[in-house]
Amino acid sequence: LEVKALDGFEPRYRSPLNVMGGEEMPTLPLSVNGALAMARGDEDGTSSSTQFFVYQFDKRSAGLGGLAFEEGEFSVFGYVVRGEEEGFLAQLNTGDTIVKAEVVEGADRLVKSSQ
Repeated sequence: LEVKALDGFEPRYRSPLNVMGGEEMPTLPLSVNGALAMARGDEDGTSSSTQFFVYQFDKRSAGLGGLAFEEGEFSVFGYVVRGEEEGFLAQLNTGDTIVKAEVVEGADRLVKSSQ
């Protein structure tokens, strides 16, 4: 798990943010339809290095602040930016294969972590 608080200078590893307690907000929130986040690994519950998911956010099942209950517990690394107008996200199913993914903005800020 790697999550960076909105006002933090460095990412936090292996521990979630305290979003529901109102103390922290992630830089990249999960509570957005089409958020791309790392899945949890089987062994220790931290982020898997090989699996991710597309989050389908439904405001009707959000908490009081309009946030997903899972906010701050997953490493979000991007968002689906095209295709929602055509209903793309609603058509996704577990096990679907991603044929192409592309960084369309922010590639200059990608950093390989030493951890």
